[in-house]
Amino acid sequence: MEHPVPRPDTIHALRWGADAAFAMLAGLQLDVFTPLQGGPLTTVQLAEAVGVGPARLRLLLYALVAAGLLTEQDGRFANTPEAQHFLVQGTPTSLGPLHRHLAAQWAFKLQTAASIRTGVPQAYPALRATVDFPQYL
Repeated sequence: MEHPVPRPDTIHALRWGADAAFAMLAGLQLDVFTPLQGGPLTTVQLAEAVGVGPARLRLLLYALVAAGLLTEQDGRFANTPEAQHFLVQGTPTSLGPLHRHLAAQWAFKLQTAASIRTGVPQAYPALRATVDFPQYL
């Protein structure tokens, strides 16, 4: 009996999931969701609003579309309902400084193999210095 060759479906899903998560982090760090609260903007308009160049921002915006946090129609980007509700800064439902927590948490997790290899927690000093994790996580 011949066994089918396995497919790397889980591996690909995890890889693309990481890309979407890092796109979300970059979008939060640049605060691209807040200027979109009033409606769709072009890449150039959004780049001006957040103070970055449009060429590289365009790539991030399409990554956020693929991640399901933005929509795009005719070159204009808009928040999805979920992004509008949770990722627009200054609103009552905003997740606030989520990006600081995620950046710290993911930096710690990137040290997992080194911690296991050495038997010494590699992220411990950074973890102790981080005291403002949001209550909602």
